[in-house]
Amino acid sequence: MLPVQEYIQHFIVIWENSPSELPAFQKVYSEEEQRERETNYEHFQQKIKDLQNRKTVQQFRKDPGQSFFPMFKAFLETVFDFDTDHLKLILSDEFKDVSKDFFYKARDFGSELKPEDIYQGMRNVWIMNGVQLMANIPVKITPSVFAYSMIYPYSDNFLDDPEISDHEKQLFSGRFSLRLHGEPVAPENFTERQLYRLVEMFEEEFPRGSFPEVYASLYAIQKGQTDSLKMMKQNGLSDDEIRCICFEKGGASVLADGYLVAGKLSRQQEQALFGYGVYLQLLDDIQDVKEDSLAFTKTMFSCLPESDLGSFVNKTIHFGRKALDEMRCFPGVKNDDFLDLMNRSIETMIIESVGLNPTWYEQDYLAELEKHSPLHFAFVREKRAQSKSQRFALFQKYFDTAKVPGSAFKV
Repeated sequence: MLPVQEYIQHFIVIWENSPSELPAFQKVYSEEEQRERETNYEHFQQKIKDLQNRKTVQQFRKDPGQSFFPMFKAFLETVFDFDTDHLKLILSDEFKDVSKDFFYKARDFGSELKPEDIYQGMRNVWIMNGVQLMANIPVKITPSVFAYSMIYPYSDNFLDDPEISDHEKQLFSGRFSLRLHGEPVAPENFTERQLYRLVEMFEEEFPRGSFPEVYASLYAIQKGQTDSLKMMKQNGLSDDEIRCICFEKGGASVLADGYLVAGKLSRQQEQALFGYGVYLQLLDDIQDVKEDSLAFTKTMFSCLPESDLGSFVNKTIHFGRKALDEMRCFPGVKNDDFLDLMNRSIETMIIESVGLNPTWYEQDYLAELEKHSPLHFAFVREKRAQSKSQRFALFQKYFDTAKVPGSAFKV
C-alpha cells in the first residue's frame, strides 16, 4: 500500500501554512506592454487562419515543422514572454514527435473520439513527458503513457455525464476497480471495453508480480475518483473532508503518472509527484469554478464567498511554489529551468482563469492581478468567446492537416 494518507497530511500542513496575500510575480505589465502583446496575438491568429488557404497548405504539407513551429515559438516569446531556455523544452523535437505520435495512436484506438477528447488525453501525455524528463527517461509514447492518458477521455467523460445516474457511476467504478486489481471482469458497455483494453497495456509493460507499486498507484487514483463522486449534489461534506478528497484525487493521479513512466520510485519522489498532482487539482478547481457551481459539485473553491476567492487563488500559488520545489529530488531537475517553466505555465493558467471568471472576484483583486497578465482580461475573454479553448484551437489547427489529402501528416 502507498502511504497516500501520509502524503495528504504532509501537503495539508503546507496548505495551511501558505500565505493568502498576493504573491510576488516576475513581471508587471504596463498598459502599453499588454496592448503590444495583444497585437502580437492577433498577428499570430491571422497567420493560423492563413494556413487554410491553398498555397499555404501546399507549403505546410512539404515541411509542416518548419512552417508551424517557428511561428508558434514567436507567439510564445512575444505574447507570453517565455525565454529561450523554456522554449528549448517546450519545442524540443522530442515533445513535437510524441504529440504527433499520441494523436495518431489515439485516432487508431478510438475512431469515435472527437479531437477535443484526444486533446484532453494529450494534456496528461505532456505531464508524463515532463516526468520522463525529470527522471532521465527517454521522452516517448510508451504503452503505459498512451493507456493512462487515454483513460481520461473515457472514464472522466463517463463520470461527468449528467445523464448517467450516480448509481450507474458507482457500479461502473466498482467494476473498473475489480479490473484494475486483475480480476476477469466482463465489460458491460463500450466505454468499459475500451478501458479494459487500456489496462491490458499496463499489464504487458509492467507485469503485476514485478511492479506491484504501479498497480497500487492505479488503485489509489481509482479510489480518489470514486471518492470524488461524494462531492456531487451538495451532500453535506465538511470542508476538511472536501479538502482530503481534493488532495487525494489530484495527488494520486500524478503519482500514477510517475509509476507508469518509471515503474519504480523512491519515497521522496512519490511525495513530490503527489504534491504536484494536488497543485494541478487546485488549478482545475479554479478553472472549473463556474461549471462546478452550476452542477452543485462541492470543491475547495466552488463554495467560497466572493470575498475569499482571491485569497484562495493567492494561497494556491504559494502552495504550488512550495510543492514544486520538492521535485528537485529527481535526477533530471539539475537546474531551475524546468521548475521555472512548470511554475510559469501553471501560474499563467491560474491568472487567465481568474480573468475569464470576473464575476466571481472582487474588482480590486481583479485589477491587481491583471497587472501580472500579459493580456488584458477583457481581451482574454474575447478570445475565449471566439474559441472554447485557445490551446485546443492551436492543437486542432496543427493536426487538421492530417485530413488534407496528400498531407505529410496523413495516416
